[in-house]
Amino acid sequence: MENLNNLNFSRLNDITIQEVKALPMFKHFSDSEAEEVIRTLKRFSEIIVKDHLNKENRDIER
Repeated sequence: MENLNNLNFSRLNDITIQEVKALPMFKHFSDSEAEEVIRTLKRFSEIIVKDHLNKENRDIER
């Protein structure tokens, strides 16, 4: 696995269809399939952030 210490989390806009399709595993996807990848990633990210915030709030309440 690549070095995770150099990740940049400051991105302000969504990943584009072109960026999705530039990845080898998605290069054969249609534009609509790439859009679904983007929607799925956004939803997954929302779930992770909400779960993290809920855990933080529970820890504060203790």
